[in-house]
Amino acid sequence: MEDIIRQKAMEYNISPLPDNPVIAMAYVPYQNAQRLYGVEQGISSGTMFPCLDKPFCPNCEECGGAEK
Repeated sequence: MEDIIRQKAMEYNISPLPDNPVIAMAYVPYQNAQRLYGVEQGISSGTMFPCLDKPFCPNCEECGGAEK
């Protein structure tokens, strides 16, 4: 799957970011589907992309929240 996506990106000259990105402007690069979750895991996680699965626990230092 990854090879097909890279091949199509090269074929259509698709870059993950704009050619001339502006300083201090937020950009979201195209996702490269290296691996996808199954339907049930994707629905449970809120994403089909494992690399975007970043659980947030507001009371947990490990996940980025402040411990109370």
